[in-house]
Amino acid sequence: MAVVDLSRPLEAEVELRETSLFSVICLKSDPAEFPGKLAASEADEDDIFGDDDDLFAEDDGEAAAALKAKLTMEAKARGEKKLEKGRSMIVFEVKPFEADLDLEKLAQGIKSLTCEGLQNWGQEHKLVPVAFGIKKLVISCVVFDMKCGMDDIMDLINEKFGDDIQSIDVQAMSKV
Repeated sequence: MAVVDLSRPLEAEVELRETSLFSVICLKSDPAEFPGKLAASEADEDDIFGDDDDLFAEDDGEAAAALKAKLTMEAKARGEKKLEKGRSMIVFEVKPFEADLDLEKLAQGIKSLTCEGLQNWGQEHKLVPVAFGIKKLVISCVVFDMKCGMDDIMDLINEKFGDDIQSIDVQAMSKV
């Protein structure tokens, strides 16, 4: 082991030895040598992060393409099943033009309407007071998302009962 003369400045006793990978501060009297550059094979073995190497990459491009196609098909099939089964419950508020309109008769007329994508109308409906003796009709239905939407139902109601109805609003909509 080398002995350091403490009477002299430290800079006189040490030197900086550099390699391509690291730098070391050593005593000038230390005989240890550090190779400047490693051989190419040694550099690859010691490279733990793999600059350009992807350890988890597929070596076979054909297998990777097949796997990707399979996953895409499975996701598409799951999505189609969800869309086919997708249903929504929509609650409408139907407001009449006049206070003396028979809302019970209107509710029965609306429930008799059918169209493609309309699963069913709710069994119950409500007459909710608005103001000055005027009431609004609250009625619900269940529709298949891919075949029918709330705009289609509103248009259907307006076509049949447009003269008696002031407005139709969506009170609530939820997935079933």
